[in-house]
Amino acid sequence: MKTTHAVWERENLGVDAYEIALDASDTPDMLRQEEARIIAAGAEYIVVKTPVDCPALLFSMQSLGYTFVETVFHVMIRRDEYHMPASIARFDRGLRVVERREEADRERIYALIRRGVFKSDRVSIDPAFGREKGGNRYANWLGSMLERGGFLYEVLSGEKPIGFFVICRKDETTVDPVLMGMYDEEGDRGMGALLHKKTLDTCFTHDCKRLTSTIVSNNAKVLRVYVNAGATITDTLYTYVKHAGQDRFFPKQG
Repeated sequence: MKTTHAVWERENLGVDAYEIALDASDTPDMLRQEEARIIAAGAEYIVVKTPVDCPALLFSMQSLGYTFVETVFHVMIRRDEYHMPASIARFDRGLRVVERREEADRERIYALIRRGVFKSDRVSIDPAFGREKGGNRYANWLGSMLERGGFLYEVLSGEKPIGFFVICRKDETTVDPVLMGMYDEEGDRGMGALLHKKTLDTCFTHDCKRLTSTIVSNNAKVLRVYVNAGATITDTLYTYVKHAGQDRFFPKQG
């Protein structure tokens, strides 16, 4: 069991948050004890990730007051195994990738994210938070990645930006396309797979032997693109959340 005090979520979400990563040797009683400790320390929002092959945890989380929100897939693509299917690649005509280093461009992208680029992540779908806080969280996260040396790109169709992505270096041989999003999924329907193609193509313009990334089940279409492009799923986790003192978020009815 590893517990992290997610102090950054105070600015993002307005709550004192903790993240707990469990392994197969942990038990529901151990989680219950750790939960009591962090709630006593002020925890208001708890995120727990568990292995998928642990029935003792799987069947106890609901009784402990946790809500399942998503499955997390860790994936990897080796440079020599990357191949974008022709069914996607043949539509990649006239799209450009531009790195954005100017502060004005970055502020414009932050504003677009805050207006609601992301709609299905675990924060945006949570009634206690919603899309506004979800957007603020992603914009802040992007800013912190750029401060640590991440690379920000936009994909343009003609002169029109259709989406962005950010690539971070994990080590000397590995990069991670940590975050990407389309600005107008409805208006640019069908362009999502091309955004991912441009993201993966750009990853391999960096000096690396592989890329790794994290994909959640709320966006399963992305996982399909990655697997078809040569990705291997290296790990799978379940994610649960709990709001301590839920009455202030979800008042009792009647």
